Amino acid sequence: MSPRRPGIFPSPLPPLYARWVDDLLTGPIPHETEATCDDCAMCAKEGRTLGDSHFFRPETKCCTYVPALPNFLVGGILAEEDAAMAAGRASVEERIRAGLGVTPLGVATPPVHRLLRESGGAVFGRAQALRCPHYRDEDGGRCGIWRHRNAVCATWFCKHVRGAVGMRFWQSLNRLLGTVETTLAHWCLLELGVGAATLTRLFPPPLEPGQPALLGAEAIDGIVEPVVYRAGWGDWHGREREFFLAAGRLVENLSWAQIVSIGGPEVRLCARMTMEAYTALTSQAIPERLVLGSFQAAPMGHHASRVISYAAYDPVALPKALMDVLPYFDGRPTRDVLRAIEQDTGLTLDRSLVRKLTDFEILVPAPEGA
Repeated sequence: MSPRRPGIFPSPLPPLYARWVDDLLTGPIPHETEATCDDCAMCAKEGRTLGDSHFFRPETKCCTYVPALPNFLVGGILAEEDAAMAAGRASVEERIRAGLGVTPLGVATPPVHRLLRESGGAVFGRAQALRCPHYRDEDGGRCGIWRHRNAVCATWFCKHVRGAVGMRFWQSLNRLLGTVETTLAHWCLLELGVGAATLTRLFPPPLEPGQPALLGAEAIDGIVEPVVYRAGWGDWHGREREFFLAAGRLVENLSWAQIVSIGGPEVRLCARMTMEAYTALTSQAIPERLVLGSFQAAPMGHHASRVISYAAYDPVALPKALMDVLPYFDGRPTRDVLRAIEQDTGLTLDRSLVRKLTDFEILVPAPEGA
């Protein structure tokens, strides 16, 4: 678990990342209590059908993503001695043995999985062929490498307590941690003496603008050509496990200040954006003037509506009485609107409700000068 401040729950992040982010932010990260992994909030239950693409299959949940693991995370997993991590460690060792996308940079997402995931179809959370190899059926569908999950897995949630405000915070943190992962993976190459010829293979010239990245037959079939694989490892070939363990040791004790020094301006920029998003996440302020945002509403019987605003996975149910007064928010001062609603309808909207409506972007700040 991550270090604990007095009276504070442990961080929702993996221990390594929790220590770094704890040094960056001014307080704890609120937990996303609406995103329930053990009893998946997105899985089809009574009254829901698997044909509805809004819901996930219980055999996959949201784990239809094969994570790219930077070299130091691979090393951390391989070094785990906790018996509870045995299955997760074995699943990573199997990916290393298979060799697909295994380089000194880490273990990459298979190209076919990446292509299918980005196809735009309703596959996320539903296609069993894309299920993560670290998903553990025997443990109720939990992640076998949870303590060492990557930036994407650590920061993605289907639902957010603070709606769009929460989503923006986690997106900014994903960008920060993803940048750190890339930076440290590259740093490990230099620290561990990866040769120039190997580096040239790991970092080929970028594609010309508009030139598509084509998949060969070998990549589609998951075939690893021994000559290509050997060249990608250079002097470290045959010592892959040793390399990953060494990368894990290099990174495990780095402080946040050291990471900022290694990462330079790019990490600092991402850190600043994350801190700004955290300030918004922990603020309870309500905009002085509000107008209707963009959303879709569908009736739920005669007395409520199902409203989708910032994300299809996170709808909210609003009573008809509340829906009827939303047009009052027309850019006038919020306090005047609330007073008018109460005088005209007898309905009192408290601050927490108005805050939720703004969090979910059902109400948004009025444009300046409106």
